Amino acid sequence: MNEDELNKRLDALHARLTWISDTEARAAWIQAYGANGEFDQERTKILTDAEDVLDQLVALGGGPKFQYK
Repeated sequence: MNEDELNKRLDALHARLTWISDTEARAAWIQAYGANGEFDQERTKILTDAEDVLDQLVALGGGPKFQYK
């Protein structure tokens, strides 16, 4: 993958993590699906995938498109 593709992958992973967080927050109010850790395994896999993508970016000499200054 090139740098642009890796950054797009990070965008997709970020979007999914945001969705999971929002779903869990809403579920907590009404004890719906997601309130009891149903997304924990998926979140862990996403974070592992994100670390792998970041490692690939570093190996390419690039970095995430958003960086702290």
